[in-house]
Amino acid sequence: MLSTLLRPKKRRANKSPFSSPFNSSPLAARNDYDQIDDNEGAGDYDDDDGGEDDLDTPLLPIFSAAHLDKLPLYNITHSCRILIVQKCETTLTWDQLRSPQVSQFLVKPIQSQIRKDHFNRATICALIANCLQFQKEAQQDAGNAGVSKTRAMVSELLAIRLLKEFNLRELIDALSYDFNPLEGLDAPEGGAQLRQYNRSARISTVEIAIRAQAKRFLAHPLVVQQLEAIWAGSIVFHSAADNLHRKPPTPPPTRGRSGYGTIADTAASQPLPTNNSQPSFRRSVTLYNPKDASLFKLSRLRVPRYRQLFSTLSFAIMLGLFLAVLVDRSTEITPLEIVFWFWSAGYMLDELVGFSEQGFGLYIMSVWNAFDLGILLCFFAYYVLRLYGILIPAARRHHTAHMAYDVLASTAVLLFPRAFNVLDHYKYFSQLLIAFRLMVQDMIAILVLIVIACSGFFVAFTLSFSEEKAEASKVAYAL
Repeated sequence: MLSTLLRPKKRRANKSPFSSPFNSSPLAARNDYDQIDDNEGAGDYDDDDGGEDDLDTPLLPIFSAAHLDKLPLYNITHSCRILIVQKCETTLTWDQLRSPQVSQFLVKPIQSQIRKDHFNRATICALIANCLQFQKEAQQDAGNAGVSKTRAMVSELLAIRLLKEFNLRELIDALSYDFNPLEGLDAPEGGAQLRQYNRSARISTVEIAIRAQAKRFLAHPLVVQQLEAIWAGSIVFHSAADNLHRKPPTPPPTRGRSGYGTIADTAASQPLPTNNSQPSFRRSVTLYNPKDASLFKLSRLRVPRYRQLFSTLSFAIMLGLFLAVLVDRSTEITPLEIVFWFWSAGYMLDELVGFSEQGFGLYIMSVWNAFDLGILLCFFAYYVLRLYGILIPAARRHHTAHMAYDVLASTAVLLFPRAFNVLDHYKYFSQLLIAFRLMVQDMIAILVLIVIACSGFFVAFTLSFSEEKAEASKVAYAL
């Protein structure tokens, strides 16, 4: 548990849920932790030398939003891009980039320049964003594809090497915080200012790495450690809406120092936002604290481990209702079918919410999400047919009901394999899923070739080789 790594030696005084535990610079605090090489596993962090300053800083929350929102991510991204473009003008492989010769004369100078001028919690996000951009340029410009791919690998390698420069708390910021990609962009002429971006404009480093398919970065032990902590609930995501059930806290009286870490002293003297102010949709992260737990805390529902358990139980209940409705096959709408409607509608709503939050490109990367899209379409067709059967005359209602049940029965082709998603977290089963996805892509390509090859046979058998024209449907089925 990451919370045990950050537990102080003695009781902390004057904990404030609105302060930040970080220092102003990652370089000033990284010496308190053991260095972890990028070729080795993530070791234990040594915080015995943290000093008295660490004992005076509270644990929660991890993010100082006021400080992180001011990091000029836009400027850092373009500055890192200029450094990489100037230094990297040839095509190299990943092994060549990691060799001592290339690393000494290409990678390390860029790394030193970034650490000197552009190093903060947004640096890794900027490098991964450049990795994604260089990959897009490699697809668009075939003439410079090799150089662009090399620059993408250089960006990923720099991000990996800079991971060990952060301590544990700062690493959570760098990987999980929702940065504004346009922060630092100069306001356009005319006095207009860039303000109030919506939630979809913000994105974290891990999400960009997934979109960029930066597999080496995501497989680094430090990143895996953070992802495992998120899965187990040691790192909890929340937003301003999670605290709507709590009364706004009153700031304690202070005599001297009124802030912690990166929060300025003037921040504590500012009044708290009123209820009429619009809440921020910025996603924040905290370490789980049992003393601050509440039965009504919405962040509990976002713990992936517990969410997976509840989703599996809900899916099992829906599967039982699905079988009961198919066995019944009642022409009239029964209470059992109404319960199934509501339960399946909740399942569909949950998938639609996940689709809207992740976007189509990230959502469809999961094999099971492709199954979910097919299930949603079949359920929707079943709903339409059943509701249509209520409005038509009784003579045709029987036929429409059977058609609706046939559509519902065809959903079992996708519904039953979907029940085995509980095995995703087993290593060998997840590898089989990756192989299955590649096989499906190859099969679709082969089916297209089969249709092209059989098109001539279809015309010949239906129009040429028989005095009596054969039915096109029978010929297509035979082919």
